[in-house]
Amino acid sequence: MKKFLVTLVSALSFAATLPAFAGPDWQIIEHGRKVKAERMRQEQARRAQENPQKNSQQSGNQTSKEQMIKKCKEMMSKSKAQPERQ
Repeated sequence: MKKFLVTLVSALSFAATLPAFAGPDWQIIEHGRKVKAERMRQEQARRAQENPQKNSQQSGNQTSKEQMIKKCKEMMSKSKAQPERQ
């Protein structure tokens, strides 16, 4: 009876450890990657819809910066072109 009990316990413990030796489940891993990629696409689309005003403001700020730089360069070239008066 003791041998049967030891054999039964060892068989159950071996059966319980079999999934650890099976390795990763690649189908579940690939499914998780697809779900993550889809969530990222949805998040990017949501951000693009939320921020058209912010994008237009940034482009407006960029053009005003460019205009300001252009004016500064013109002023600098005018001051260099004029002889210094002492």
